[in-house]
Amino acid sequence: MTMTATRPDETLEETMIREARESFERLPTLEIIIDRLLLALVPDLKSYCTIAPEIDLISLDYMPYEDAMETVTTPSLIAIAAADPWDSQVACVIEPDLLFSVLEIMLGGRRASPNEWKPRGLTAIEQKLGRRLAELCLNGLSSCFAEISPVTFNTHTLESNPRSVLLAPPSTATLRVRLCLNFEDRNGHMTLILPYGALDEVSAQLAQPFLGGRSGADSSSRREMNTQISGTNVTVTGVLRELTVPLHEVLNWAPGDIIDLGMTQDTPVVGMVNAKPMFEASFGQRSNGALALRVIHSLLPKNKEEGIADASSFD
Repeated sequence: MTMTATRPDETLEETMIREARESFERLPTLEIIIDRLLLALVPDLKSYCTIAPEIDLISLDYMPYEDAMETVTTPSLIAIAAADPWDSQVACVIEPDLLFSVLEIMLGGRRASPNEWKPRGLTAIEQKLGRRLAELCLNGLSSCFAEISPVTFNTHTLESNPRSVLLAPPSTATLRVRLCLNFEDRNGHMTLILPYGALDEVSAQLAQPFLGGRSGADSSSRREMNTQISGTNVTVTGVLRELTVPLHEVLNWAPGDIIDLGMTQDTPVVGMVNAKPMFEASFGQRSNGALALRVIHSLLPKNKEEGIADASSFD
Protein backbone atom coordinates (compact mmCIF):
# COMPACT_ATOMS: atom_id res chain seq x y z
CA MET A 1 0.00 0.00 0.00
CA THR A 2 1.23 3.48 -0.85
CA MET A 3 1.27 6.08 1.91
CA THR A 4 -0.54 9.28 0.98
CA ALA A 5 0.91 12.66 1.82
CA THR A 6 0.02 14.53 4.99
CA ARG A 7 -3.00 16.73 4.39
CA PRO A 8 -2.61 20.47 5.08
CA ASP A 9 -5.17 20.39 7.88
CA GLU A 10 -3.73 17.48 9.88
CA THR A 11 -0.61 16.65 11.85
CA LEU A 12 1.73 13.74 11.21
CA GLU A 13 0.10 11.79 14.04
CA GLU A 14 -3.32 12.34 12.52
CA THR A 15 -2.01 11.18 9.17
CA MET A 16 -0.66 7.97 10.70
CA ILE A 17 -3.99 7.31 12.43
CA ARG A 18 -5.90 7.93 9.20
CA GLU A 19 -3.55 5.65 7.26
CA ALA A 20 -4.03 2.89 9.83
CA ARG A 21 -7.81 3.27 9.57
CA GLU A 22 -7.65 3.23 5.79
CA SER A 23 -5.28 0.28 5.58
CA PHE A 24 -6.77 -2.05 2.97
CA GLU A 25 -5.99 -5.65 2.15
CA ARG A 26 -3.71 -6.01 -0.85
CA LEU A 27 -4.82 -8.15 -3.77
CA PRO A 28 -1.64 -9.84 -5.11
CA THR A 29 -3.36 -11.73 -7.90
CA LEU A 30 -5.08 -8.56 -9.10
CA GLU A 31 -1.69 -6.84 -9.26
CA ILE A 32 -0.46 -9.65 -11.54
CA ILE A 33 -3.57 -9.19 -13.71
CA ILE A 34 -2.70 -5.50 -14.05
CA ASP A 35 0.86 -6.40 -15.08
CA ARG A 36 -0.53 -8.67 -17.79
CA LEU A 37 -2.95 -5.97 -18.88
CA LEU A 38 0.03 -3.75 -19.74
CA LEU A 39 1.29 -6.46 -22.11
CA ALA A 40 -2.13 -7.21 -23.59
CA LEU A 41 -2.85 -3.55 -24.40
CA VAL A 42 0.19 -3.03 -26.63
CA PRO A 43 -0.96 -5.08 -29.68
CA ASP A 44 -4.56 -3.84 -29.31
CA LEU A 45 -3.50 -0.19 -29.33
CA LYS A 46 -1.09 -0.81 -32.20
CA SER A 47 -3.94 -2.25 -34.28
CA TYR A 48 -6.13 0.73 -33.42
CA CYS A 49 -3.75 3.68 -33.92
CA THR A 50 -0.88 2.07 -35.94
CA ILE A 51 1.78 2.77 -33.27
CA ALA A 52 2.79 0.30 -30.57
CA PRO A 53 3.05 2.31 -27.35
CA GLU A 54 5.35 1.74 -24.42
CA ILE A 55 3.15 1.40 -21.35
CA ASP A 56 4.49 2.14 -17.89
CA LEU A 57 2.76 1.53 -14.57
CA ILE A 58 3.06 4.85 -12.73
CA SER A 59 1.23 3.87 -9.57
CA LEU A 60 -0.94 1.15 -8.10
CA ASP A 61 -2.56 2.50 -4.94
CA TYR A 62 -5.05 1.20 -2.42
CA MET A 63 -7.18 4.06 -1.07
CA PRO A 64 -10.76 5.08 -0.26
CA TYR A 65 -12.98 5.59 -3.28
CA GLU A 66 -13.43 9.27 -2.42
CA ASP A 67 -9.66 9.88 -2.45
CA ALA A 68 -9.25 7.94 -5.69
CA MET A 69 -11.77 10.13 -7.49
CA GLU A 70 -10.22 13.30 -6.10
CA THR A 71 -7.00 12.46 -7.95
CA VAL A 72 -8.74 12.32 -11.33
CA THR A 73 -7.73 15.15 -13.64
CA THR A 74 -10.58 17.54 -14.48
CA PRO A 75 -11.87 17.54 -17.11
CA SER A 76 -11.25 13.99 -18.29
CA LEU A 77 -13.32 11.47 -20.15
CA ILE A 78 -14.57 8.96 -17.57
CA ALA A 79 -16.05 5.78 -19.04
CA ILE A 80 -18.29 3.97 -16.56
CA ALA A 81 -18.71 0.26 -17.26
CA ALA A 82 -20.97 -2.39 -15.78
CA ALA A 83 -19.21 -5.61 -14.79
CA ASP A 84 -21.36 -8.51 -15.94
CA PRO A 85 -22.15 -10.83 -14.13
CA TRP A 86 -20.66 -9.17 -11.03
CA ASP A 87 -23.51 -6.63 -10.85
CA SER A 88 -21.11 -3.77 -10.10
CA GLN A 89 -19.28 -0.93 -11.85
CA VAL A 90 -15.74 0.20 -12.63
CA ALA A 91 -14.35 3.29 -14.35
CA CYS A 92 -11.66 3.94 -16.94
CA VAL A 93 -10.38 7.51 -17.07
CA ILE A 94 -8.91 8.77 -20.36
CA GLU A 95 -6.96 11.91 -19.55
CA PRO A 96 -6.84 14.77 -22.10
CA ASP A 97 -3.14 14.30 -22.94
CA LEU A 98 -3.78 10.69 -24.03
CA LEU A 99 -6.98 11.54 -25.88
CA PHE A 100 -5.45 14.31 -27.97
CA SER A 101 -2.16 12.46 -28.55
CA VAL A 102 -4.04 9.54 -30.09
CA LEU A 103 -6.34 11.90 -31.99
CA GLU A 104 -3.37 13.71 -33.58
CA ILE A 105 -1.73 10.41 -34.51
CA MET A 106 -4.88 9.03 -36.13
CA LEU A 107 -5.52 12.24 -38.08
CA GLY A 108 -2.04 12.18 -39.59
CA GLY A 109 -0.37 14.64 -37.25
CA ARG A 110 2.57 12.44 -36.26
CA ARG A 111 5.10 14.76 -37.90
CA ALA A 112 3.67 17.92 -36.38
CA SER A 113 4.76 19.20 -32.99
CA PRO A 114 2.40 18.19 -30.16
CA ASN A 115 -0.02 20.99 -29.30
CA GLU A 116 -0.66 22.11 -25.75
CA TRP A 117 -4.21 21.27 -24.77
CA LYS A 118 -6.38 24.00 -23.32
CA PRO A 119 -9.26 22.94 -21.03
CA ARG A 120 -12.59 22.89 -22.87
CA GLY A 121 -15.53 20.62 -23.50
CA LEU A 122 -15.02 17.51 -25.62
CA THR A 123 -16.60 17.22 -29.06
CA ALA A 124 -18.65 14.23 -30.15
CA ILE A 125 -15.73 12.87 -32.18
CA GLU A 126 -13.36 13.23 -29.22
CA GLN A 127 -15.84 11.50 -26.92
CA LYS A 128 -16.24 8.63 -29.40
CA LEU A 129 -12.46 8.23 -29.60
CA GLY A 130 -12.09 8.34 -25.82
CA ARG A 131 -14.85 5.77 -25.41
CA ARG A 132 -13.09 3.45 -27.86
CA LEU A 133 -9.79 3.78 -25.96
CA ALA A 134 -11.56 2.98 -22.69
CA GLU A 135 -13.28 -0.03 -24.27
CA LEU A 136 -9.93 -1.35 -25.53
CA CYS A 137 -8.53 -1.12 -22.01
CA LEU A 138 -11.59 -2.72 -20.38
CA ASN A 139 -11.75 -5.50 -22.97
CA GLY A 140 -8.10 -6.25 -22.25
CA LEU A 141 -8.86 -6.29 -18.52
CA SER A 142 -11.75 -8.67 -19.15
CA SER A 143 -9.41 -11.04 -21.02
CA CYS A 144 -6.89 -10.91 -18.18
CA PHE A 145 -9.62 -11.85 -15.69
CA ALA A 146 -10.73 -14.83 -17.80
CA GLU A 147 -8.90 -17.52 -15.83
CA ILE A 148 -10.00 -16.10 -12.47
CA SER A 149 -13.63 -15.32 -13.25
CA PRO A 150 -15.16 -14.61 -16.68
CA VAL A 151 -16.42 -11.03 -16.74
CA THR A 152 -17.48 -8.52 -19.39
CA PHE A 153 -17.14 -4.77 -18.91
CA ASN A 154 -19.86 -2.92 -20.83
CA THR A 155 -19.39 0.85 -21.09
CA HIS A 156 -22.74 2.58 -20.66
CA THR A 157 -22.00 6.17 -19.55
CA LEU A 158 -19.42 8.87 -20.28
CA GLU A 159 -18.73 11.63 -17.75
CA SER A 160 -16.27 14.52 -17.58
CA ASN A 161 -16.66 15.54 -13.94
CA PRO A 162 -15.40 13.01 -11.33
CA ARG A 163 -17.74 14.50 -8.71
CA SER A 164 -20.72 13.23 -10.68
CA VAL A 165 -19.43 9.65 -10.71
CA LEU A 166 -20.55 7.47 -7.81
CA LEU A 167 -19.44 3.87 -8.18
CA ALA A 168 -19.27 3.07 -4.46
CA PRO A 169 -19.66 4.70 -1.02
CA PRO A 170 -16.88 7.27 -0.30
CA SER A 171 -15.00 5.09 2.20
CA THR A 172 -15.02 1.94 0.04
CA ALA A 173 -11.59 0.39 -0.49
CA THR A 174 -10.50 1.07 -4.07
CA LEU A 175 -7.58 0.15 -6.29
CA ARG A 176 -6.42 3.06 -8.44
CA VAL A 177 -4.14 2.11 -11.35
CA ARG A 178 -2.46 4.92 -13.30
CA LEU A 179 -0.71 4.18 -16.60
CA CYS A 180 1.51 6.25 -18.88
CA LEU A 181 1.40 5.46 -22.61
CA ASN A 182 4.26 6.68 -24.79
CA PHE A 183 3.67 6.93 -28.54
CA GLU A 184 7.09 7.90 -29.90
CA ASP A 185 7.22 11.67 -29.20
CA ARG A 186 3.75 11.83 -27.64
CA ASN A 187 2.44 10.47 -24.39
CA GLY A 188 -0.70 10.39 -22.29
CA HIS A 189 -2.21 8.91 -19.16
CA MET A 190 -5.00 6.51 -18.30
CA THR A 191 -6.44 5.58 -14.90
CA LEU A 192 -8.48 2.58 -13.79
CA ILE A 193 -10.76 2.93 -10.77
CA LEU A 194 -11.64 -0.49 -9.31
CA PRO A 195 -13.70 -0.35 -6.09
CA TYR A 196 -13.46 -3.49 -3.98
CA GLY A 197 -17.23 -3.74 -4.13
CA ALA A 198 -16.90 -4.44 -7.83
CA LEU A 199 -14.63 -7.38 -6.99
CA ASP A 200 -16.68 -9.02 -4.24
CA GLU A 201 -17.34 -12.18 -6.24
CA VAL A 202 -13.64 -12.80 -6.86
CA SER A 203 -12.05 -11.07 -3.87
CA ALA A 204 -11.06 -14.39 -2.27
CA GLN A 205 -9.09 -15.45 -5.36
CA LEU A 206 -7.56 -12.01 -5.84
CA ALA A 207 -6.36 -11.85 -2.23
CA GLN A 208 -4.41 -15.10 -2.54
CA PRO A 209 -0.64 -14.96 -3.11
CA PHE A 210 0.22 -15.42 -6.76
CA LEU A 211 2.02 -18.72 -7.26
CA GLY A 212 2.72 -18.41 -10.97
CA GLY A 213 1.17 -20.17 -13.89
CA ARG A 214 0.00 -19.41 -17.34
CA SER A 215 -2.62 -16.97 -18.39
CA GLY A 216 -4.51 -17.01 -21.66
CA ALA A 217 -4.56 -13.21 -21.62
CA ASP A 218 -0.94 -12.81 -22.54
CA SER A 219 -0.96 -15.02 -25.65
CA SER A 220 0.02 -12.12 -27.89
CA SER A 221 2.98 -11.23 -25.71
CA ARG A 222 3.94 -14.90 -25.54
CA ARG A 223 3.95 -15.08 -29.34
CA GLU A 224 6.04 -11.94 -29.51
CA MET A 225 8.48 -13.38 -26.97
CA ASN A 226 8.75 -16.63 -28.94
CA THR A 227 9.46 -14.63 -32.09
CA GLN A 228 12.22 -12.69 -30.37
CA ILE A 229 13.73 -15.85 -28.85
CA SER A 230 13.72 -17.57 -32.24
CA GLY A 231 16.05 -14.88 -33.58
CA THR A 232 18.45 -15.01 -30.64
CA ASN A 233 22.00 -16.30 -31.03
CA VAL A 234 23.47 -18.69 -28.47
CA THR A 235 26.98 -20.10 -28.08
CA VAL A 236 27.21 -23.88 -28.37
CA THR A 237 30.28 -25.54 -26.84
CA GLY A 238 31.31 -29.04 -27.91
CA VAL A 239 32.74 -30.97 -24.95
CA LEU A 240 34.92 -33.89 -26.03
CA ARG A 241 35.63 -35.35 -22.64
CA GLU A 242 35.83 -34.32 -19.01
CA LEU A 243 38.63 -35.78 -16.88
CA THR A 244 39.40 -35.64 -13.20
CA VAL A 245 43.15 -35.09 -12.85
CA PRO A 246 45.11 -34.52 -9.64
CA LEU A 247 46.29 -30.94 -9.37
CA HIS A 248 49.94 -31.95 -8.92
CA GLU A 249 49.87 -33.65 -12.33
CA VAL A 250 48.39 -30.56 -13.97
CA LEU A 251 51.14 -28.44 -12.43
CA ASN A 252 53.75 -30.77 -13.94
CA TRP A 253 52.40 -30.56 -17.49
CA ALA A 254 54.86 -29.23 -20.04
CA PRO A 255 54.77 -28.55 -23.79
CA GLY A 256 54.84 -31.84 -25.68
CA ASP A 257 53.08 -33.91 -22.99
CA ILE A 258 50.34 -36.21 -24.29
CA ILE A 259 47.05 -36.32 -22.40
CA ASP A 260 45.02 -39.49 -22.91
CA LEU A 261 41.31 -38.55 -23.10
CA GLY A 262 40.25 -42.19 -23.14
CA MET A 263 38.03 -41.75 -26.20
CA THR A 264 37.89 -42.83 -29.84
CA GLN A 265 36.59 -41.14 -32.99
CA ASP A 266 33.20 -42.74 -32.35
CA THR A 267 32.87 -41.35 -28.83
CA PRO A 268 29.95 -38.84 -28.79
CA VAL A 269 30.61 -35.15 -28.23
CA VAL A 270 28.30 -33.36 -25.77
CA GLY A 271 26.85 -30.05 -27.00
CA MET A 272 26.53 -27.51 -24.15
CA VAL A 273 24.68 -24.20 -23.94
CA ASN A 274 25.35 -22.13 -20.81
CA ALA A 275 26.87 -25.22 -19.16
CA LYS A 276 23.67 -27.19 -19.77
CA PRO A 277 23.94 -30.42 -21.81
CA MET A 278 21.70 -30.11 -24.89
CA PHE A 279 22.59 -33.06 -27.13
CA GLU A 280 25.10 -35.77 -28.02
CA ALA A 281 26.71 -35.61 -31.44
CA SER A 282 29.22 -37.41 -33.61
CA PHE A 283 32.17 -35.81 -35.40
CA GLY A 284 31.99 -35.33 -39.14
CA GLN A 285 33.31 -33.19 -41.95
CA ARG A 286 31.40 -31.01 -44.40
CA SER A 287 32.08 -30.81 -48.13
CA ASN A 288 34.02 -27.56 -47.62
CA GLY A 289 36.38 -29.30 -45.20
CA ALA A 290 34.95 -27.71 -42.04
CA LEU A 291 34.48 -29.94 -39.02
CA ALA A 292 30.87 -30.54 -38.09
CA LEU A 293 28.74 -32.23 -35.47
CA ARG A 294 25.77 -34.43 -36.30
CA VAL A 295 23.17 -34.58 -33.54
CA ILE A 296 22.46 -38.19 -32.64
CA HIS A 297 20.68 -37.88 -29.32
CA SER A 298 18.88 -35.06 -27.50
CA LEU A 299 19.58 -34.59 -23.80
CA LEU A 300 16.56 -32.28 -23.28
CA PRO A 301 13.24 -33.39 -21.78
CA LYS A 302 10.89 -34.62 -24.49
CA ASN A 303 8.69 -31.50 -24.39
CA LYS A 304 11.73 -29.29 -25.07
CA GLU A 305 13.29 -31.18 -27.93
CA GLU A 306 11.78 -28.93 -30.61
CA GLY A 307 14.30 -26.95 -32.54
CA ILE A 308 17.15 -29.53 -32.45
CA ALA A 309 18.40 -29.87 -36.02
CA ASP A 310 19.43 -33.13 -37.60
CA ALA A 311 22.85 -31.78 -38.52
CA SER A 312 24.66 -28.59 -37.50
CA SER A 313 28.19 -27.32 -37.86
CA PHE A 314 30.05 -25.08 -35.50
CA ASP A 315 33.34 -23.21 -35.77
